[in-house]
Parts: sequence; C-alpha cells; structure tokens
Amino acid sequence: MQTRRSQIQSRSHRRGFTLIELLVVISIIATLMALILPAIQSAREAARRTQCLNNLRNLTTAAMAYAEANKGRLPASGTYLGVDANADGARETVIAGRSWVVDLLPNLDQLAVYERWSRTAAFNAGGNISVGQVNIPILTCPVDSTADGKDGGLSYVANVGIGDKLVDVTSATPTGTQLGHCAVAEPFAWDFGTAGSQQNVDLQAELCVFSAKIDIDIPPFTGGVAPSAGPSSANIGRIYDGAGNTIMFSENVNAGASSGAYYGAAKTWADPSVRSCGFLFPITGSGATFANAYAAVDATAGNPYINKQSNGTDGGAPYPNSRHPSLCCFSFCDGSAKTLADSIDSAVYVRLMTPAGARPRPLLNAAGFRPENPISGNEF
Repeated sequence: MQTRRSQIQSRSHRRGFTLIELLVVISIIATLMALILPAIQSAREAARRTQCLNNLRNLTTAAMAYAEANKGRLPASGTYLGVDANADGARETVIAGRSWVVDLLPNLDQLAVYERWSRTAAFNAGGNISVGQVNIPILTCPVDSTADGKDGGLSYVANVGIGDKLVDVTSATPTGTQLGHCAVAEPFAWDFGTAGSQQNVDLQAELCVFSAKIDIDIPPFTGGVAPSAGPSSANIGRIYDGAGNTIMFSENVNAGASSGAYYGAAKTWADPSVRSCGFLFPITGSGATFANAYAAVDATAGNPYINKQSNGTDGGAPYPNSRHPSLCCFSFCDGSAKTLADSIDSAVYVRLMTPAGARPRPLLNAAGFRPENPISGNEF
C-alpha cells in the first residue's frame, strides 16, 4: 500500500515546463540566434568576396597569358572595325567589333565560344548576338544580381585610364567626339601642343592600361595621328609606375550593355563601349593641364570614385561599383587581387589607375606638366 502511494506521489511530481520557463528558453534561443546570424552573414560575405577576388585573379592571369603571346601587349579594351563605305580605298567608317572579353576567351578555357565568334562582324550583328550571351561564371561576381547567373552577364571591367570626356563610337564620321575612349581621339584633355599632336597622343596613351583599337585610316584631327597607327594597350612588362601599383581590372555592377540598338535589350559581355566593359576617370576637355586635370572632373559624366554610382544603370556608369559593403575588388598588373575601401583617398585612387603617370617629361615642363608622385605601399 505504501509502495502504491509512493508511485502515485512520484507521478504527481512529473509535470511539463511552466510558461515562464518556456519564455526563458525561447528568449535564450533568440539571443543566441541574434549573436550567431551576423557571424553567419559575415562568413557568407567573406566567401563571396573571396570568390570575386579569385575571378579577378583568373581574368588577370588570362590577360597576362595573352600579353605573353603578343609581345607583352595587353588586349585592346574594345576593338572597332574599319569599313570602306564609299569604295575609295580608305576605311573611314567604323563598326563596334568586340570587347576585351572576346580576346581572352581562349585563355579562359572558352575556346568553343571563341571559335564561334565572327571577328569581321559587329558584336550586335548576326551570330555574335547569341555568342555574346553565353553565360560564363568567371565573368560575374556572386553578389551582382544583375549579372550573376544571367545570360551575357558581366561584372568586371578593364582599366582604360583617364579621358577628356565619356564618349563612344556613335557615328560613321571620324571626329574627336565620336571615336570613343582612345588616345588619338582625346587630345583636348591636355594643353601640350596642337590637337592630335604626337606628344598629346603619347601622354594620353601612358595614362591608360587598356586602350581601344579603332581600325580606320583617317585622322580625327587635321595633322593628327590616324587611329590605326596610334598606340596600343600597355606592355605588361613595362609598367613604369609599378605593376603592383597599377590596377588592371575592377568590378562594376553596372557593366555589360545590350546587344540591341538601345540599353535594355539582351545583355552581352562583348560590347566594346567603355560604358560597358571599361572604367575610367573622366576629366573636362577644355585644355586642362596635367597638373590640375584630376581636379577638373567632368561633372556631366557622374561621380567616378569607388562605389559612388553603385545604383546606376547597366552601361551607364563606367566606374568601380560593387555590392560588397564599403569596398570594391580589384586586380593589379602584377597578378595580385585585393580589395580597396571606398573611403580611399581620391588622389591615391587616381594614381593607381595610371601605368606611367609618374614618368618625368622635361620637354613638357614649360607647358605646366607635373608628373605624379610615386605611390607608397602604405597609401592603399
């Protein structure tokens, strides 16, 4: 009888959690989740950033392999093909051919795509339209929702240096405002000699890592240099300012224009326009000297600094822009890849863009030329 009573009493003590106990447990779990979730998000962002940097390293390796096979020269930022429209023996009109991406395809393990590309046709004509819309994961950053996993997506852009205005090839007439971002077509950024003079062309070229190739025969200015005879992209083994101090590629969530006549059509990584596949530092074209050019930012071209136009439109903001918080990923001409904070000093950032901005040019001193100061490793 006593045993039976003990069993009944012991059962009566077996009860569930009280409401207060449940609330305490739930609050503890919620607190732990609040502590853990930011760490998980941070780890995911770090993984995405690492993948982005790896993509940039691979692109840089491909560009260096291309240069090794082409006497040290990097590919053109964009190639524009010359056409003899009036059958007079001179190529006086241009069509938009291809971006640097097309030239690097064999070195990106994309030979099958490369061999389907027509090098005599425009990027938005014939079979090139569909080829330029092939999805190539290495070309996109995992946090770029406008490009990652999208046909023709592009998140990375080439350093095309400093230019007097943000222009593209838009007309069959070869004039200074219609030949795109090219050294022979942008002499008005500097006030050294006559428009189109060789010294202006040479100076402009040395401020660009990648230059456009415009294959026409008629100089854009009287007495100027013909684009087909103009300078090409930088020699990877002769980066005067230091390969480790010169940016090669950046990410830009606004990269990749359309294969149609207007933006908003199918995306493509093949458009040679600087607005689509390059990033630059625009300055006014009113005869600014080298000494004050960096202060003369072309306001109509938008803010050119890191992450200042990350909400821009595709093909409309050719500057470094990313979705990584407070930073952007870059690769350098020595093959390295690293992040730069969007709070970096603007003067340091511009010096990182130029491959030979620190070269002394005594003959131009009288005209107000002043070279950049060599950049120190602890400045970025």
